[in-house]
Amino acid sequence: MAYKRTSTSAVPAMTYAVIKKLVADSVATALEAQAANMANADNTNRNTELKEAPVARKCSYKEF
Repeated sequence: MAYKRTSTSAVPAMTYAVIKKLVADSVATALEAQAANMANADNTNRNTELKEAPVARKCSYKEF
């Protein structure tokens, strides 16, 4: 037996302009949060030390 839909409320369709505005607002909010996080002097996630790459060694295997 097929499922019968009981809700008759009309859902308003989202237009392209509304979606574009939502995306722009989300991006602006994320950029503001990132700028505030980067400006934080006590940020423990910030790694200011330079990392050194390990030095490549010559092969010490006797059979080579």
